[in-house]
Amino acid sequence: MKKIFIFLLLAIITVSCKCEETVTVYTLTDQEKTIVPYLLNDAVKWKDNNNIIHNGSVVKNTVDYSEGGSRGEDCNILKYNRLINIIEINEERYEIVLLKNTSISFYISRFKEEKAQTFYPTMSLNNFSTIEFNGETYENAILLKQSVLDGEPFGHLVYSKTNGIEFILFEDGTWYKRVE
Repeated sequence: MKKIFIFLLLAIITVSCKCEETVTVYTLTDQEKTIVPYLLNDAVKWKDNNNIIHNGSVVKNTVDYSEGGSRGEDCNILKYNRLINIIEINEERYEIVLLKNTSISFYISRFKEEKAQTFYPTMSLNNFSTIEFNGETYENAILLKQSVLDGEPFGHLVYSKTNGIEFILFEDGTWYKRVE
């Protein structure tokens, strides 16, 4: 009798602790994906401030879903769509990430010698336009700024829907410019 009581108690606890899962899926539209123009194995060519040409390529182009949200009492699960491109050039890796949850997020991270820099847009992704930066004009572009602590020098990155990374100005004054 005691074993049956324990079994019934465990069964009641197990059944009563379950909650209804709610899954919300956010998917990038084809139009939103056009923000990232790169394809796998695309060649990338940049010139630096010393007029040296650097060749690289897109080594990863992935569209997937990542899961987030809580699995606590409310059992809400969020699945958000990510588009990730990785460009390798010299000893550097650039990770371009576009993701959609309740809104669209976009950022570019640079990895070099175990150091990371991340560039974020200075405006909404709906505001791609003609911009002037460092004496050049870029069409269908936005300006991204490096995320840093207050008062530190920071870098800038010009990004266009047409060509991707157009120009990078680093905090030390060195730069890369896309060449054809």
